[in-house]
Amino acid sequence: MKKLLSLLLCLSMLCMAASALAYTPGSYTASGNGLMGPVEVTVTFDEAAITEIVVGAHTETAGICDAAIEKVPAAIIAGQTVAVDAASGATFTSQAIIDAVADCVAQAGGDVAAMQSAGASASSAEDEELTYDVVVVGGGAAGIGAAANAKDAGASVLLIEKQGRMGGNTVISGGLIYATGTSFQAEAGVEDSVEALVDYWYTRAEGNANRDFLTLVAEKSNETIEWLQEGGVVPGGLSTSGISPVPRMLSAGADGSGFILPMTETIKNKGVDIRLETAAKSLITDESGAVVGVEAIAADGHKVTIHAKSVVLATGGFDGSQEKMRKYAPEYADEFFYASAGNTGDAIDMALAVGADTVFKGGVIGLRGIRPTSFADPINGLVWMPYLMVNEKGERFVNESTDYPIIHTELAKQHHAYLIFDGTQATAEMFGDLFAEGYAFTAPTLEELADVTLVNKDTFLATVARYNELKGQDDVDFGKAAAAMAGVGDGPYYAVRVRPATIGTMGGVKIDLDMHVLKADGTAIPGLYAAGACANGDFFYKEYPASGTSI
Repeated sequence: MKKLLSLLLCLSMLCMAASALAYTPGSYTASGNGLMGPVEVTVTFDEAAITEIVVGAHTETAGICDAAIEKVPAAIIAGQTVAVDAASGATFTSQAIIDAVADCVAQAGGDVAAMQSAGASASSAEDEELTYDVVVVGGGAAGIGAAANAKDAGASVLLIEKQGRMGGNTVISGGLIYATGTSFQAEAGVEDSVEALVDYWYTRAEGNANRDFLTLVAEKSNETIEWLQEGGVVPGGLSTSGISPVPRMLSAGADGSGFILPMTETIKNKGVDIRLETAAKSLITDESGAVVGVEAIAADGHKVTIHAKSVVLATGGFDGSQEKMRKYAPEYADEFFYASAGNTGDAIDMALAVGADTVFKGGVIGLRGIRPTSFADPINGLVWMPYLMVNEKGERFVNESTDYPIIHTELAKQHHAYLIFDGTQATAEMFGDLFAEGYAFTAPTLEELADVTLVNKDTFLATVARYNELKGQDDVDFGKAAAAMAGVGDGPYYAVRVRPATIGTMGGVKIDLDMHVLKADGTAIPGLYAAGACANGDFFYKEYPASGTSI
């Protein structure tokens, strides 16, 4: 009798599962909300399963979304479940695909709840032990450069990256690079020199930078541009950056994928092995203290031991770690975080564990934003409008059209501010959901705008009156150019709350001019090197000097 009951129970459960996962065959299309907008997905079903998932039209950033588009549909089909992990580094795109597939399941008559719990759990692979001449930890611009250089020198090279994509902070950047002595300057008749660039950087660092490092980078900057061009990068659009009048900045396109996509392809073609979703956890040392490899963990949890003659740390900044921000850049610890999710200071932890020295001066690469989403969120682009900005007291505190790191420095002292728009500068539609989310405010009069933003009314009205006195004139109060002094006109009025944001950090592992990681006594740790944002402490001070400098 018990056997019969058990058999009936099993049959009942199988029937329920079959019913839950039964579909009306065909193809169905839906969209999910990605970081940059809708992501269209078409899902094909037979009677019992999802057979195909195709990601269609979208505006997600190339190089960032690729991992999600490749891995998430495959995981859904393999497990016949939408309860799958997001691709590391592409969370928004991953969730958009998952949401769209769930919508298609509903359209096909399937049970979405069952799909959210169905699927087999993945089993871990066996631990691995690998041997290379060089292992590079981090797949951003510095890691890619190190891997290419080592491969060209005849080494066997493995690059490991803990996220599911290449590019680090560079791929989510504006795609800009700063250089002197380039053919672009020559063609434009720009007079410049290594010495002039070094002087500019040193001045912006208030003398708190190592001139030898500045000189090294300035001297190599044109060679770097040429090297990038050889790798398929197409720079152009020579322009000024920072507060220097000398045009030095070049663009690789709409964003940093203009650097990362061609250079990733270049190192693949050179024969560099790449492992994504493989997180370095510690360095391996021998009896003498030399670094001879890396211990890493793959996404499924298995251990990867990599033996190497040399290790290059290129893991990016530390702004993704609140603990490290409170320790190394406490003035900016509570800001919006717009940098790469991988920026958790891994190189600092690993290097300190083997006796490395560090350099921290408390600075960050600062921006400003409206909501805590990302640098790429289009709504955060409103902060670039050079209109009147007031602090919580209703006072002006900065030239609203100056270089963004300077604005960030002053904004960070205010905690938050309000960017003011009049009825000729904005419409309610421009702000989308910001009103409902509590980031934007509107009122028919300036007095009422002061009430809803809680700024001091008398101070705010006096500030607007003074700002309008200077309309069309040179701003003798804060130095804004006359052309940017548009004044505040008729209502309705809008105020957008603006907060300081961090898009990168300054400070990290101490290195010499050959990128050896150094101990406190100035000697090098054999076999260990560092490059990029995890080792830029002697290059910067408190305030970022110009867009494109970090790359």
